[in-house]
Amino acid sequence: MIENLHVKKALEMLGNSPLKLTSQRINLIKTLFQNGNQHFSAEDVYNKVKNTGLKISLATIYNCLNQFTTHGILKMVKTSSDKVYFDTNLESHHHFFCKSSGELTDIDSKKVYISKFPKIPKGKKLNSIEVIVNISD
Repeated sequence: MIENLHVKKALEMLGNSPLKLTSQRINLIKTLFQNGNQHFSAEDVYNKVKNTGLKISLATIYNCLNQFTTHGILKMVKTSSDKVYFDTNLESHHHFFCKSSGELTDIDSKKVYISKFPKIPKGKKLNSIEVIVNISD
């Protein structure tokens, strides 16, 4: 597998995190980031890993994806109460989510304008704004 800039950056982030550099984590990073910015469910990652011949259990994949999210290597996108995607694009952006196909597509944050925003509750601070636009076929 040829390492591209996305893979190199993600491996660097992994190396700078408190997580151990295990072969499973390194292989997952290479699998996730080899094609640049993408969205994956844990099951997508499991099937992709299985197709490459690597032996990593679904439980280990879930654990790694959640650890990568905790340490800022991946971003988690919840599209509904039961559907979670992991996003390799860490830049500020929004999403289209197609309910029929389950496809998640990036929207450049400059293309979404929010003209009015509610007051943030007392004692809280704004971390980010992420818009998910639900669409269907």
